[in-house]
Amino acid sequence: MTAPRHWSLPLRLLHWLMAALILALLAVGWSMTHVQRDLGTSFALYQWHKSYGLLVLPLLALRLLARLAPTPPPVEHSRLERQAAKAAHLGFYALMLAVPASGWLMAASSPLALPTRPFELFTLPAPVGPDEALFDRLQLLHEVLAYALLALLALHVLAVLKHQLVDRDGILRRITF
Repeated sequence: MTAPRHWSLPLRLLHWLMAALILALLAVGWSMTHVQRDLGTSFALYQWHKSYGLLVLPLLALRLLARLAPTPPPVEHSRLERQAAKAAHLGFYALMLAVPASGWLMAASSPLALPTRPFELFTLPAPVGPDEALFDRLQLLHEVLAYALLALLALHVLAVLKHQLVDRDGILRRITF
């Protein structure tokens, strides 16, 4: 059997869905913490951010399952580029797990003790109780992890541009429709 020229359709769909979701979460997360709003709007944004942030976890699980499908044939790259790509993808997977997990822990430890209710469907159990010192540490961790994800995303986009504009190796076609 010949390997496909594209990644599987489910993987391509998940790639772009998660890319859009993560970009929106990063933008809303930054906006929530840097733009002054009325209390009602701020509360709504935090609830939206928590709900969609937690949605990353099942999508990540689906994405990892979709990686089991046959993969496109390898493109000739240097060993360094192959290792960098592998490290970047592992970094993405780790951060797509760590950022929502740290956000969930941060929300649970908040002194406000507000429950996390994804999409108002159910109450997510709180793994920790309100603790201001823990909340402060988790808030910093969540922010650092989010900026690390943003930096990795920028690096990923630069690598895609390099492959598209300099190498002209057609690698972008493998993840597009």
